[in-house]
Amino acid sequence: MPDAPDLPREERKLLRAALDGPLHDADPVQVGLCLRLCGRQLLQRAGAAAQANGWRGSPHAFVLTREGWALLKAERRRKPLRRTG
Repeated sequence: MPDAPDLPREERKLLRAALDGPLHDADPVQVGLCLRLCGRQLLQRAGAAAQANGWRGSPHAFVLTREGWALLKAERRRKPLRRTG
């Protein structure tokens, strides 16, 4: 699993967007970034397994893997908490 600083800003932004929901094929640049993240095993295609589990979305969407979720979780922990008041 790569460290968060190793990822370019655009790829990190896509991973954070994948937290909100599956990423759908939008433009060729985004698909290329998603495929690069798939190569790093941080994203995966939803595919037939997701549909077999009851998801009715596009089988061509990209979703986070466990490694992707762990990377984002570790990145959140490294940020210092902001104190108010």
